[in-house]
Amino acid sequence: MKLKYNKRSVSIICYIIPIILCTLLISCKKDFLDKKPDKALLVPTTLQDFQALLNNLTIMNAAPSLNMIAGDEFLLPDENLEYLDISEVNSYSWNPYLGARLLDWETPYQQVFYANVILEGVEKLSPDQSSQQQRDQIKGNALFFRARAFYNLAQEFAKPYIKASASTDPGIPLRLKSDVNEKSVRASVQQTYDQIITDLNAAKNLLPQKPALNTMASQLAVNALLSRMYLSMNDYTNAKKAADDYLAVNNQLINYNTLTAAGINPFPQSIKDGNQEVVFYGDLISALFNFFSPYINPDLYNSYDQNDLRKSLLFADDGTGKYSFVGDYTGFAYRLFGGLSTDEVYLNRAECLARNNDLNAALKDLNFLLINRYKTGTFTPIMSTNADEVISIILKERRKELTARGIRWSDLRRLNLEDKYKTTLSRMINGRLLSLPPNDNKYVFPIPDNEIAGSGIPQNPR
Repeated sequence: MKLKYNKRSVSIICYIIPIILCTLLISCKKDFLDKKPDKALLVPTTLQDFQALLNNLTIMNAAPSLNMIAGDEFLLPDENLEYLDISEVNSYSWNPYLGARLLDWETPYQQVFYANVILEGVEKLSPDQSSQQQRDQIKGNALFFRARAFYNLAQEFAKPYIKASASTDPGIPLRLKSDVNEKSVRASVQQTYDQIITDLNAAKNLLPQKPALNTMASQLAVNALLSRMYLSMNDYTNAKKAADDYLAVNNQLINYNTLTAAGINPFPQSIKDGNQEVVFYGDLISALFNFFSPYINPDLYNSYDQNDLRKSLLFADDGTGKYSFVGDYTGFAYRLFGGLSTDEVYLNRAECLARNNDLNAALKDLNFLLINRYKTGTFTPIMSTNADEVISIILKERRKELTARGIRWSDLRRLNLEDKYKTTLSRMINGRLLSLPPNDNKYVFPIPDNEIAGSGIPQNPR
């Protein structure tokens, strides 16, 4: 069967083979959390060792991608489904079984393991081995990365946060020690979020305000993640406070009129050349899905106004009348952005303000974002005195602005808890109409079979 490749796919075909090989090698390994320590291996003991662990961008800066595949942003030609990994096919088709192994589970727990090794190691250092500032920054980074991993795991493998039931709803295993022999136990959703908050608040006191490199943590990154997390909890007061703290220090946006819709990706590389909106660089775990002609959901593409520069900067015609996504904030053609950025924080705060009926302030944030996205002189500021209307507009702009960043799934989960914002997802696959109703059990991914077998923790219902 002949595959259909779009412009994006052709330009990055050389990356497919290494990714496939890497995936195969990883999938052949014994479960990461089940590994027994090898006494012959070098144990990290110095700040240089700990920094080297943090510098492993492939592991530490990765974010889950199956939730993006399961969401409503992209569609895939039927004939290309057979070339995907089973976890990707089943995520896309909302199948109850995702597979025995999942990188979306294993990679965050690798991050947790590295973070715990660092946190334990730093405590063993004598004062003459490092300066206090170095120790603080290493420890702060480890706490941030652990919190980010726990948050990402909770978005896929635990129920959305519901205050009334959070103390009894099963969350994720909270691995707080590096001992791989320690038995996994599922915490509650409340305990999961409490741990994330504890780690982030502790990290904030140890980190610099801005990072020397945006691959590392900072107070800005902590505030951005706190704002995202509190929004997922429907805690608009604390989400706004974190956004306020962030925007008081960093409030600049890219004027999209300064970019050109040419080449593979119109955005500067976040690490190399710098994207002023990116405060923390992360990317979504590589998936074969990205290489086999996914195209933007026509409903989403058609929601952009003709004068909205995102329509030409984020998407490109693949030659078949469909549009592929090219506007990654990574700046790379083969990596989807999974980090933290200023545009998201503006949208977080705008929603919080609107939820608290401060409509003028909410629209000020929203209009500031949009005037930087529209062709110069074509944007008419949005005005409204209706709270429901303003919230609805902000939610639509979230979907348009934050496409392909792994955020939409969390938004669907939290918004499905409100009758007025519930969404039923649907798509045709091989002539069959499939649907995912609001609050369905499939909004919580199954824990990998090998983890269930090894630890005995309870599986999520399907």
